[in-house]
Amino acid sequence: MRHLRLLPLIGILGITTTALAVGAPARPNVIVVLMDDLGFAQFGCFGAPLATPNIDRVAAAGVRYNNFHVAPVCSPTRAAFLTGRNPHAVGVACIAEFANGEPNSRGGIRADAGTVADYLRAAGYSTAAIGKWHLIPMTELNPGAPSTHWPTGEGFDHFYGFMGGETNPWAPELFRDRERIKIPPARPDGSPLHSEIDLTDHAIGFIAEQRATQPQSPFFLYLAYSAGHAPHQAPPEYLGKWRGKFDRGWDVAREETLARQKALGLVPPDTQLPSRNPGVKAWAELSADEQRLYARYYETFAGFVEHTDAQFGRLLDYLDRAGLSENTLVIVASDNGASPEGGPEGMWNQVRLFTTDTFDRAADGLAHFSELGSPTAYPTYPTGWTMAGNTPFRRTKGTTHEGGSRVPLIMRWPARIKPDATVRPQFHDVVDLLPTILEAAGTTAPKNLDGRAQPPLAGTSMAYTWADAAAPSHRTAQYVEIYGHRAIYENGWKAVTFHAPGTPFSSDAWELYDLGHDFNETRDLAKTQPQKLAELIAAWEREAKANDVYPLDDRRGARELLFPADSPVLAQHFEFFPPVSGVHKGSAPDLRKRSWTLTADLGESAASPSGVIAALGGRFAGWSLYAHHDRLIFHYNYAGMERTTITGDLELSHAKQVGVSFALNPAGGADVAISIDGREVGRGRVPRVMVVISHESFDLGCDLFTPVSEDYASPANFTGELRRVVIEAEPFQD
Repeated sequence: MRHLRLLPLIGILGITTTALAVGAPARPNVIVVLMDDLGFAQFGCFGAPLATPNIDRVAAAGVRYNNFHVAPVCSPTRAAFLTGRNPHAVGVACIAEFANGEPNSRGGIRADAGTVADYLRAAGYSTAAIGKWHLIPMTELNPGAPSTHWPTGEGFDHFYGFMGGETNPWAPELFRDRERIKIPPARPDGSPLHSEIDLTDHAIGFIAEQRATQPQSPFFLYLAYSAGHAPHQAPPEYLGKWRGKFDRGWDVAREETLARQKALGLVPPDTQLPSRNPGVKAWAELSADEQRLYARYYETFAGFVEHTDAQFGRLLDYLDRAGLSENTLVIVASDNGASPEGGPEGMWNQVRLFTTDTFDRAADGLAHFSELGSPTAYPTYPTGWTMAGNTPFRRTKGTTHEGGSRVPLIMRWPARIKPDATVRPQFHDVVDLLPTILEAAGTTAPKNLDGRAQPPLAGTSMAYTWADAAAPSHRTAQYVEIYGHRAIYENGWKAVTFHAPGTPFSSDAWELYDLGHDFNETRDLAKTQPQKLAELIAAWEREAKANDVYPLDDRRGARELLFPADSPVLAQHFEFFPPVSGVHKGSAPDLRKRSWTLTADLGESAASPSGVIAALGGRFAGWSLYAHHDRLIFHYNYAGMERTTITGDLELSHAKQVGVSFALNPAGGADVAISIDGREVGRGRVPRVMVVISHESFDLGCDLFTPVSEDYASPANFTGELRRVVIEAEPFQD
């Protein structure tokens, strides 16, 4: 009956749907699995020294692509996949946290651009998004904001996952539809449940309930795992399996990976490795301690990836058991190349990206060596492994060379695609996935959706490649831009420039490659073929103007959470009446670069209250005001590397009001004083202040997810009566 009810709507929307016709073959279910920060050489079936047997299982029963491209960072790739349009054109030029307010950088998909979920839902599909979203302005991550940019406002019937760029797998910050889940998932014994297990449980649960209650409708599942984005964390049994496996280092790993890729037919037989990426040392030049630490970082990553692959295997097993595999189109890809965010030495705590310290990162990592992969570390590997993970390509995520944007792609649909080990070499881009899915579903994008005229699609279906590995590519051109780095592909040629931040765009040096004869950008022809280079640069300008790429913005962290001048988070006076917790950083008071005071009215507090009064952040960076052993304490956690604790010298019992003042010191750091009932009871100096406390939430009366201080365990609910909290801040100065 549902299909009968949908037919008038489908006609109004202008959707063609041959699959609904009497006697037509059943429309397929569709599952898109998007991995995070996995490079071209980080699937086993693409030559990786990693274990991904379940991803490989999909490849063995389907087809692989070695010329598939995405945007160089995650939010633009996700926007392009979901809309079938270029990311700048739909307002997602960069990650959501760096949105600058220009039409091409809104932090979320522009309102008139429908998504693949919109189109499939209109055609009778049940839809769900599980895992990472990262397509919403940070200011809208609160229950009072409109639902426009939430998954449930973008065509998905259901959502379960995390909204930002990353989450802590051992204490994930999750939402169900639009509701913040304030208790991290746990096992029956109360121990943490790894996010990849939890996400897969919900993916299987969606399919199971959909088949039980709506079996006449196909389903669309978008499953976006957190692996292999930092932090790299996995259960101990997965970490232990990789001990000693990378002791020979990234240079050997890269050579052996290339040999496997040649044997697998993934790269031409004459492919040579380019020189090391800038800033990457030869493994042999490292000290013994550095080699030990850097190998452990990649062991941790390998365990994370294998554990996630095992969870994906559970989903595949469920499809087999439920008889769904034959008519389910499964697409597996990554959102960009391997990540360089660990820097040359790696980081045991990636939140250090938001510090300006001069600590020795290698020594700091060695001090936390045994914790890597556990709940007490937040690690990411050194850039030497980034280079190996992108074999045989140059550069990394965040650049427009092939290492930033060429990623593995696999498709399996037993009812339609015959298994074929011959690699598909056609040039394609992430915008082509939506038209491919619509063709498989027997439908097309409407010209009008819910009264919104739909912008034209930029992509073209890839279905023609399923039966013919040698078919000429249907796509001939594609631009790419990120942080001022630019590139254009046209008919086998590529022009690309690496932009130095803060320098004039007009001074950038363009490179030219004939990818038809130079698979991995090793022979720059810019000087010998200036006319061809000029043609391609002109083509880039044409595409840039057509897709709203201008204005270019080469800032990165400098535009972290840029708020409009009238934003409530920049106010000088904030007043809260608890319960208030789980407030995202984009909706919490923005206290960066300014002094502030916090006053909390406790009402009729009990004797010796305990727990957190106010907190921002968690184990890996943040601050907390709390009661402990009948004392008022303020704790500042500088990226887990430097901790400052200020303890009051007066008992807290029966206090009516407590407070803390945080005064930035012109010489650096901040002077802090804590008070009880208007009387100063403690004073101290915080030597260093975070540029931004980038993870976990603002909480009153508790500290959700992970604890800022080691004095307590989350959620550390306050046992007294917390009536009101007031924050007064200096005027915000950019």
